[in-house]
Amino acid sequence: MSSRAQQKAAARQARLEAEAADRRRAARRRGFARLGAVSALALVVVVAAVVAGPTGGRDAGSPAPAASATFDGIPQDGISLGSPTAPAVLTEFADLQCPFCATYARDVLPAVIDRYVRSGRLRLELQVLSFLGEDSVRAGALAAAAARQDRLWPFTDAVYRSQGPENSGYATDAFLRTTAEATPGLDVARAFGDRDRPRALATLAEAERTAEALGVDHTPSFHLRRGDGPARPLEPSALTAAAFTAALDEALAAR
Repeated sequence: MSSRAQQKAAARQARLEAEAADRRRAARRRGFARLGAVSALALVVVVAAVVAGPTGGRDAGSPAPAASATFDGIPQDGISLGSPTAPAVLTEFADLQCPFCATYARDVLPAVIDRYVRSGRLRLELQVLSFLGEDSVRAGALAAAAARQDRLWPFTDAVYRSQGPENSGYATDAFLRTTAEATPGLDVARAFGDRDRPRALATLAEAERTAEALGVDHTPSFHLRRGDGPARPLEPSALTAAAFTAALDEALAAR
């Protein structure tokens, strides 16, 4: 039988673990309460922008950087990139204002696409969240509209290449229009018309629901699903191509 001291120590450890779990749950609730509040404002923000018209832009309307060829020749369908018959799916949760999401898009994603997506081993999904503020909402709404044209991936790439300071108000209509115009194959007028419509907003709401169900509380976050199996977190040691592909290789090989 354990001693009284051991019982007290075990009880204290259990209490500390319970308190830590409560703190984690509270942090997720705060994050998603903020996310939900911001998402609820999306329609109001977007409609107001449409009525007001362009309100400024990137550095006196300077053009967006040249489009990337990263996605050329790869099937796109809504939020998906890659073969619909790929045996595994990697889902990314991202906020278009998140600088770490931009780092992943710039430094890691091209290697993932070349190594896994083009070969048909992996399909990617991009779930766009709006954790960070109204710039996230505005960019996310147009991203959802781009997804309706199967141009989500090149549009978000264009946003990241011109990403401004967090919550600085940079995601104006002028910025978004210039970014959309730099997205190959995107019908800009249609995208602006679709961004406040139910189907586009439903895409953002579904991303929020999926993130909450998986306990996502930061961006970028990654979950890997193989076949009909459950989605499991993928947690690379660093946002570098070498670290990410090592973690992905290990996850794909696991039984």
